[in-house]
Amino acid sequence: MDSQEGTRDDPLVDPNPERECLAHAGTRRGAARASGLAVLVGIVVLGLLTGAGLYRYQRRAQDERLTAELARAPKDPAERLALWLHLVGPQIHHRLAVVGRFTSEMPWLVTHAVSDGAGPPELYGVDCAKLPKDLAHLEGLVVVVELPAPVVLGRVALEGEAAHRVPLYATVSAPHASERLSALALYLLEDMPRALERDVPGASLRIHVADP
Repeated sequence: MDSQEGTRDDPLVDPNPERECLAHAGTRRGAARASGLAVLVGIVVLGLLTGAGLYRYQRRAQDERLTAELARAPKDPAERLALWLHLVGPQIHHRLAVVGRFTSEMPWLVTHAVSDGAGPPELYGVDCAKLPKDLAHLEGLVVVVELPAPVVLGRVALEGEAAHRVPLYATVSAPHASERLSALALYLLEDMPRALERDVPGASLRIHVADP
């Protein structure tokens, strides 16, 4: 009897043990929710970074392979350039046909849009699916990247980010589509022309757009 009364009077002992169990259970549930949220955030971040991270990893591996191959290659510029194109050619196609596509639903290399005021603007450019794997060939010490002439791809309403990515012109002020395509291709190839000049002295890269 005294023992039970002492327990009730002791301030260090919770007279309601069920409340203590519920408190621990709530803590565990909160920790589980926090852990689950962290996992979810990690999955989302991983999804966002996987594409860009994988591209950078593959590009770094390709650059390292190219450096090693060129180090073993003959010093003759023509032979070194042929090897360079053999190794880098797939990257040229990937950057223009995959990295440069407008969206996954619209796999186009879009140069600009023209609005005549009647409905959505017309998008100009080339269909990435029609770009051949071997986009480039050699003319002496020049790597020539061949692209088809830009055509009308369709009428598309430009909203959000797309509206900022595609220059919009009135019909009378539309730029020369071939010049736009050439500039866009060089932009997508990033530092490749400079890397070529460094890897094969005297060599250069040029974009050639077919006549309409």
